[in-house]
Order: sequence, then structure tokens, then C-alpha cells
Amino acid sequence: MKKNTGLSLIRCAALALAALLCLSACGKREWPIPVSSQDKFRWRSVELQRNQGCIILNCELSGNWENIDTVKVLLESVGNGPDDGCASCPFTPRKTIVFNPGDAAMRRDMNRIVLTACDLDPGKTYRVQIIGFNSFARIAPLASELVLSAPK
Repeated sequence: MKKNTGLSLIRCAALALAALLCLSACGKREWPIPVSSQDKFRWRSVELQRNQGCIILNCELSGNWENIDTVKVLLESVGNGPDDGCASCPFTPRKTIVFNPGDAAMRRDMNRIVLTACDLDPGKTYRVQIIGFNSFARIAPLASELVLSAPK
């Protein structure tokens, strides 16, 4: 008889411990984890315009475009100068311009972003690439296609 009492006491203690562990998880909150397939954006198109010493980039995004945060514009001048690259060489950016949300040179309108990169030589051709950073740091930055911008 004493064996059953000891066994039932162990069972009761095990059930109480299991209930306590289950209840301790109630209300548990964790930071949201981004779902890469749902939280990514993509560059749908990038159009360039030249205006004197500025390049105006009109970018259209698709996917979850609301998650775009910081944008970097990478520029490489193409020519025969000492600091110039060549059109057929691998892309080696010589200048990087960072645009943060709220900057005057970065305008947002729904899934469109207009970036104005200035202080450029109006007589040079530039190769341009845009890197978009997601507001979720776990999602890798996304680069646009390389675009060539010749002077007017």
C-alpha cells in the first residue's frame, strides 16, 4: 500500500510541475522576426535624369516597399581621368551618397523614391548603382542593376 502512495505522490508532483511549466509560457512575448519572403522589397525600375551637376534617380519599388529605410547611391565616373573607371571594367564605386528617411534629397511617394545626387561633374559619364537597406536589419541590403548616366 505504501508503494502506491509514493507513486501517486510522484505522479501528482510531476503533473503539478508540468502544469506550472505550461502556464509559465502564457503571455510570453518575443520580438517579431522578419519573414524574408514577406518583408523584402525589390527594385522594379530605376530611371536617371541629369540636371547640371546632379543626377536625379526616379526609383520604383515592388514587394513590401514600406520597409525601405536607408538608401546608398554608389557612383563611378567613367573616362580617361586618373580617378575614373572604364565602362567595361568591373564596377568600382568612387563616391557613395547616403540618403536617410526624411532627407530633403530623398522624396517618397508610395512605392516611388526620388533621389537627388549632386556635386557631380556635369561633363562626365557615371555608372550608378543603388543599395536599399530594409528596416529589418536581418534582411540583406538589395542592390539595383547598374545604370549608365551620360551627360546631356
